[in-house]
Amino acid sequence: MNRVFTAILPIWLLLLLALLVLQFALAGFGVGYGGGIGDGFEPHFVNGDVLLYLYLAAIPLALAARIGPRLPWLSALGAFLVLLQHGMALVSVPGTLFGQSLFLFHALNGLALIFLTARSHSLARKAMRAPAD
Repeated sequence: MNRVFTAILPIWLLLLLALLVLQFALAGFGVGYGGGIGDGFEPHFVNGDVLLYLYLAAIPLALAARIGPRLPWLSALGAFLVLLQHGMALVSVPGTLFGQSLFLFHALNGLALIFLTARSHSLARKAMRAPAD
C-alpha cells in the first residue's frame, strides 16, 4: 500500500462526487434556461468533460495506491459510464420518444455514477484507515 496515494484517493473521489452533484444542478439550470439543448447546457457539457478526465486520472491514482483491484476497476467503470453519458447525449434526438427515453437513461446513469463514486469513496476511506502492511 502506498500511503501517499491512498490518502489522495478519497479526496479525489470526494471531488468527483461533488462535481457529480453539481452536474445535476447544471442540468437543471440548462432546462430552466430554455429547455432546449443550447447555451444553457454549456456548463453541463464542460463539467461532463472535466468529470471524464478526472475519472480517467482516478484509474492510475487507484493503481498507484496499491490497495487492491476493486478501486481501479470501479474508477474504470466510472470513466466508462461517463463516456456512455457522452454517447447518449450525442445520439439523442430531442423532442422524440427515442430522445426523451435516452435522456431518462442519461439521468439514471448519472445517479448510478453518484452511487458508484460514493461507494468508491467509502472503500478508499476504509483502506486509508487500515493499518500499514
